[in-house]
Amino acid sequence: MFNQDALLEYLSSPEGIDKIILVIIIIGAINAIFITYSVRSIFGVVKKEKDRLMMQQEKIDKLSPNKE
Repeated sequence: MFNQDALLEYLSSPEGIDKIILVIIIIGAINAIFITYSVRSIFGVVKKEKDRLMMQQEKIDKLSPNKE
């Protein structure tokens, strides 16, 4: 398959460590993008539902007689 000693030697060299750090940063950035998208979509759904419920309550208030 491949020489494990050569691979470990490369990864422990400064060039290999730079590549490992680069991969970790890229994976972290992709993860942050997915988390941001998920949070924004969840809050968007919650806001739309809140607005819909407020409009529904306003309609109910218009139709019901005042109890003063």
